[in-house]
Amino acid sequence: MDTLDSFDRDLLSLLRRDCRRTGEELAAEVGLSAASCLRRVQRLRRIGAIQREVAVVAPDLLGTPVTVVVLLTLRRGGRDRVDRLRQHLLGLPAVEQLMHVTGPADFVLTLRCASMEAYAAFTEAHFYDDVISGFESLVVLRDHAPDLG
Repeated sequence: MDTLDSFDRDLLSLLRRDCRRTGEELAAEVGLSAASCLRRVQRLRRIGAIQREVAVVAPDLLGTPVTVVVLLTLRRGGRDRVDRLRQHLLGLPAVEQLMHVTGPADFVLTLRCASMEAYAAFTEAHFYDDVISGFESLVVLRDHAPDLG
């Protein structure tokens, strides 16, 4: 099993804030050579410590300024029906994240929509399904995500 040392953890923390840092920038922060940092980053990718690298895009520029967190409750039934619903939801452009959770809800979705009217249309198109018994919508007023940079 691959283990992570303090240098690996420091690199992961820096890359979590900005995955486009150069080897020289990483080296200056963690106290290793640039070549050693890059080798470690390649290893972290290979062992799955870095699962993917993404761009954080400004929602206003995409035309999706409304964020809605949805608590989705499912009817009990066949696992295949739930799997089909999950795959369907994951294929929708508005779905930013889908989490299977414990508690009163079965899924928590994060959606990005152009407007509340667009969200209303989304619910009508996708949440009135025989697999879904109900949903609760939480509209995000302000996003106070920690500044990782």
